[in-house]
Amino acid sequence: MAWVTGLDFTGNPELFRHLQNRGEELLVSAGRKIMRSVRFPFVTIVTCDRAEILSFDGAVPHETLEKALSVSPIAASRFRYSISGDEALLHVFMLSSGIISPLFGEDTIIGQMTEAASCARIIGSSSPRLDKLLGMAASFSRRMHSAMNLRVFDRTIADEVAERVSGISDVLIVGSGEAARLLASVLLPSHRVTMTLRDPSKTYLVPPGAVPAPYDERMRCALCSEAVISASSGLYHTFTEEEALQLQGKMLFDLSSPPDLPLSVPAVRVSDLGVPEPEKEAAVNAVTEAARDEISRFSAWCRRSEEAGSIEVEAEAVAYESMRRLSGMISSLTLSPETEKALRLSVIDSVRKACISRGFGKKRGKPDSRMVQ
Repeated sequence: MAWVTGLDFTGNPELFRHLQNRGEELLVSAGRKIMRSVRFPFVTIVTCDRAEILSFDGAVPHETLEKALSVSPIAASRFRYSISGDEALLHVFMLSSGIISPLFGEDTIIGQMTEAASCARIIGSSSPRLDKLLGMAASFSRRMHSAMNLRVFDRTIADEVAERVSGISDVLIVGSGEAARLLASVLLPSHRVTMTLRDPSKTYLVPPGAVPAPYDERMRCALCSEAVISASSGLYHTFTEEEALQLQGKMLFDLSSPPDLPLSVPAVRVSDLGVPEPEKEAAVNAVTEAARDEISRFSAWCRRSEEAGSIEVEAEAVAYESMRRLSGMISSLTLSPETEKALRLSVIDSVRKACISRGFGKKRGKPDSRMVQ
């Protein structure tokens, strides 16, 4: 049975700010701390908006994850979630595809999950099943992004915004991605539209008729506009709370993915529009159906491995268990990070190859060389 123990960063970004952009350093240090109290295989996954422990042989308490990440269990208690069984497997595939990310359909999570699997191997906390699942999830995500456009923005949203700003003239759109361009094209026939560009050389992104403006001048442009629409895909607020207060009296829309304006700022958000999102719904349904097929393939692989007693799978399991036992000793050595990583990988590879060699030798009826005098 699969278990996911998680923390959702979107509920309080500041509480989890120190965990972002730390990559392998955080995964390895947190994984080692978790290994002190968790005796079964697991993988620690940290993305821009969540932290999770994925396991098969038992659920990991939230407090264990929080302490490993140096987050107060009391402060983090409101942001916990737990998933088990097939729903946990479905969650892994949906997570890898970016469908459940605040930045809907993002593809950077593939790299984050691959890095999580790699770090779990380095410290010896992984297992063949976890390796297989995360490998399948990464491949699944690449196929989904190749087969369809997951970064969808429904025309229904743009039409509803156009209806709400019908009585004004000047509109600023912050952003130049697909959502911003669609909004501009819908508004241009009846409004004066300004669009911000982070890269001034990419004026080709601006629909004909819209006025390009440097992103750094967004506050000046906002003060001159009657409506301000944030449709960016950045990770940082377009306007601070203090800047947004200067825009009181203007129509503010936050249509960004992830949400852009501080929650304290009164703005119309996608959830406030009350319109259907058929393209987004179709993408979710397609990815969900494909993910359930992938779960069936993963379950079949697990059954075959158990029934066949695969030498390679057993060798991987022994290699990881060996690293778990040696992990503390290796950490105590005075080694550079690069040398320690190389040593860990060498140990895992050597044990795996030795187990495979011995396993196939037994299968062919060869005696164990250690028993030959």
